[in-house]
Amino acid sequence: MTVSLRAYNVSLELPTEVHKTGRKGYSDLLATISGAVRYQSTILSGINFAAADGDRIGVMGLNGAGKTTLLRVLNGAYPPTAGVIRAEGTRQSLLSPLLGFSEFASVAENIFLRGTAMGLRYRQLKVAAPEILEFAGLTDRAEYPLYSLSSGQRMRLGFSISTAVQPDILLMDEWLSTGDASFVQRARKRMTDRFEGSRIVVLASHSTGLLRNTCNKALVLDKGKMRFFGEIAEGLEVYREMISLASADVRDAAAGDDPILFGSTTGVVERIRAAGGVLEVSGWAMDERGKEPAVVCLEFAGEKHLIETFERVQRDDVSSYLGKASGKYGFRVSLPLLEAADPAHLVENLRVSVGKNTSRLSPPLPLVRASVVETD
Repeated sequence: MTVSLRAYNVSLELPTEVHKTGRKGYSDLLATISGAVRYQSTILSGINFAAADGDRIGVMGLNGAGKTTLLRVLNGAYPPTAGVIRAEGTRQSLLSPLLGFSEFASVAENIFLRGTAMGLRYRQLKVAAPEILEFAGLTDRAEYPLYSLSSGQRMRLGFSISTAVQPDILLMDEWLSTGDASFVQRARKRMTDRFEGSRIVVLASHSTGLLRNTCNKALVLDKGKMRFFGEIAEGLEVYREMISLASADVRDAAAGDDPILFGSTTGVVERIRAAGGVLEVSGWAMDERGKEPAVVCLEFAGEKHLIETFERVQRDDVSSYLGKASGKYGFRVSLPLLEAADPAHLVENLRVSVGKNTSRLSPPLPLVRASVVETD
């Protein structure tokens, strides 16, 4: 049987309710009871791609880009406002293991409730139920009401039901490994088996290392719009550049989610001086390719200042620390300040980044513990 998954110019709009602010001076309570205005918000637009048998598609984007929403459109939970999704083969999504449960139904009954919501047939569930209970470690609690289970037991049950049947098309939100420590190893093996057994996989993740190792194609989302679809290596570059052009806070958060995203960029800020209408920053850094940085970026007051011409400093101590025979890894940059700038506030909120070019910036460099900060 041929297995495929295609999206033709798919868009999704969802209603958003905003409370009326009313006249100036409304309290929070009055604003809440004054009614709401409903708007249609565009969540996804212009999604076009085709997945064939054997494809592993990595979906990437910043928080709020629409990754999980796209998976919900692909599994049919959200019908697209415009465009068409065509799927050949059975689909299964691993998005919310607890979706479809009933608090007052028994554990065994919930297997059938959630399984039916997943599109499985009664006959399939009747055969799979004993194994689901055993895998979740809940055989002795089959007749207990769901509300009597702990959160960990519920997660185990949801995971066991979600992965009970091998689908043709698997839709995943992150690489799930749920449950207590004794359950995690079995869960990871089950996930790997389902991933490898599926003929098409769409995996949304912040881990570029995972996507690079498991996927052959990439779909990059930017604020709900498809920025790129194609080979994984090129897609990762598009994603990396997109993050580099974002704010320092976004780059910092991305580095926290995925430490290898920015390679081996390293360095520190050692001195900051804001005095006499001039901001001076010095430190040292090595870019992601182990080279001297070509650009230093100073970010404050919501603005980026990209500086490509700055003083490079020979630092024997830094070269020795980095294991480099030579190279000017030290930097000293200066930038005129506006008269209205508050030096103390500026220094407190300053973020310093480096890169090989203006579209390949690192996360903000840390202040060295013994840094010197001077203001007027």
